[in-house]
Amino acid sequence: MVGRRRFTLFPPDQIPNLYPGPLEPTPGGQVVSMVDLREPDFDRFPAFHEALDAAQVSELEPGDLLIYPAMWWHNVEALDPFNVMINYWWNAVPRFVDTPMITLKHALLSLRDRPEHEKAAWRELFDYYVFGDPKQPASHLPEHVQGALGPIDDVRARRIRADVLSQLNR
Repeated sequence: MVGRRRFTLFPPDQIPNLYPGPLEPTPGGQVVSMVDLREPDFDRFPAFHEALDAAQVSELEPGDLLIYPAMWWHNVEALDPFNVMINYWWNAVPRFVDTPMITLKHALLSLRDRPEHEKAAWRELFDYYVFGDPKQPASHLPEHVQGALGPIDDVRARRIRADVLSQLNR
């Protein structure tokens, strides 16, 4: 709206090179990089060189619009003394879909400290049930027994949440 700004964007595969901070949200609600983009400490954060090599930079003028994919890390730097901008975080998933951050935190609790062979097996399960074809795990099951494997709508999401809560509250 007012002022110029520089956006520096990093693709998700650069996360290890960005040195993310704690998972507890910042005042802005997101995990942030511990590296100061303007004055990076390469002794402390040597892999940040790789992140910079992968970065994409765009300078915006008043009235410009920037759209970038979900999960890309970004830094915004004001180039004028006075700046006003509007953010809109658009997400095309239905409202009943939970934030994956819940899953990440639960995975830290339940998977991170398991032996490597178990983590490898869980990775296969996640690939099959979560990251693969969503129809495959239930394709051989009658609809009335698909449970959480069937198409997820608001009702099924509530049932899955209730099951997860009962397991967490054991």
